[in-house]
Amino acid sequence: MPLFYYPRQSSIATKEGAKLWHLSLKKVGRAVDLQMLAESIAEKSSLTPGDVHNVIRNLMTTMRLHLLNSRTVRLDGLGTFTMKARTRGKGVAKEEDVNPNQVTALRCQFTPEYTRPAAIGTTRSLLQGVEFQKWTGTVSDGKDDNGGNSGGSGGDENDNPLG
Repeated sequence: MPLFYYPRQSSIATKEGAKLWHLSLKKVGRAVDLQMLAESIAEKSSLTPGDVHNVIRNLMTTMRLHLLNSRTVRLDGLGTFTMKARTRGKGVAKEEDVNPNQVTALRCQFTPEYTRPAAIGTTRSLLQGVEFQKWTGTVSDGKDDNGGNSGGSGGDENDNPLG
């Protein structure tokens, strides 16, 4: 199945006053939840959906433990998870004044694993073989089919996923 996209005009004008158009990705259908993932994985293995569900839940609990103990978690073939703290607008003049009260946002950052096949450039393993197809439905409210936000504010969806 391809990645569907649609044109979206920027709400911010350039220095020249032009509001440029960008590619935005369209989300379709319901979000894939843990149960759906467990069932899909169970179909490809000798495990039951319950076994897979249990492993995934334990993976999340264990990853959280390591991440909150200042560790980086790398899953071969998938990518790396690490914690990031933002202190936007709360810088201090002296090194000794740095403290946790400066944190304005704490998040877990995921970086997909890179593979380097011979004679092919650098690609992200989750994005190999990606195809794009223009969305022909309506894009009026910025919501996906499940009521969630389909993009436009985060910026990630407008980045080139292959570069």
